[in-house]
Amino acid sequence: MTSTLTGTTVLRERRGAALWLRLNRPDVLNGIDQDVLDGLTAGLDAAAADPDVRVVVLAAAGPAFCAGADLRYARSLADVPAPPGSASAGNAFLHRVRAVLDVVESFPKPVIAAVNGIAVGGGLELLLVCDLVVASRTARIGDGHAVYGQIPGGGASVRLVRRLGLSTAKHLLFTGELHPAERYLGTDLVVDVVDPDELVPAVDRLAATVAGRSPVGLATMKRLANDAHDTPLPVAVLRELEASALHERSADWREGITAFAEKRTPDFPGH
Repeated sequence: MTSTLTGTTVLRERRGAALWLRLNRPDVLNGIDQDVLDGLTAGLDAAAADPDVRVVVLAAAGPAFCAGADLRYARSLADVPAPPGSASAGNAFLHRVRAVLDVVESFPKPVIAAVNGIAVGGGLELLLVCDLVVASRTARIGDGHAVYGQIPGGGASVRLVRRLGLSTAKHLLFTGELHPAERYLGTDLVVDVVDPDELVPAVDRLAATVAGRSPVGLATMKRLANDAHDTPLPVAVLRELEASALHERSADWREGITAFAEKRTPDFPGH
């Protein structure tokens, strides 16, 4: 099932059990401003409230995925006077960016990125909080901040190290260079690279596969996996064991076991 597009700055489209959120500022390479953050927040809220939405896909209109913050918008914030003792408008914007990225990273439903073109700066930081990234062969990915004397404000210096390792992260941070998506294939960033005209079909297939799994199980596994990096191994394994015991009380667990015994595909109720 595919529904009509809604929204303006961030378009929403239902494709089966997936809600696609498509950045829609192609004239500025989908640069992030307050409207984009509001659109992403509204889209994620809609996905969270709809039990029939089991996967979220982040995509973009035009030739770019996201070139980071809209610099014209960012420059305009520099002219906004800050009340005494308050953060500047620019700093407040970065805090809002961080908050939205944190929501994506901890979102209980899987989030897939469909990367059609350039993903740099905040665009890269958006990829780093997605669970799975599928990219077109035309996509180019990098940090980019160093080129114009900036530093990341959305977590790239932390998440790049955790995803790709210290040396690779420093190379991307220090050079600011963009690289073809295929360079990241086999790393902890990109799971698949496809021809441009195959990007949407490939993501549709992946989303359909993931949507067919237990929503309860996926939410639990996502939380455990996200927490694993900062958790001592014995503690992390114990948490998994405790989560497994709790999961056995769910209708999804019972449906999975029943479907296995009956040699049929499970139809998970999502609770």
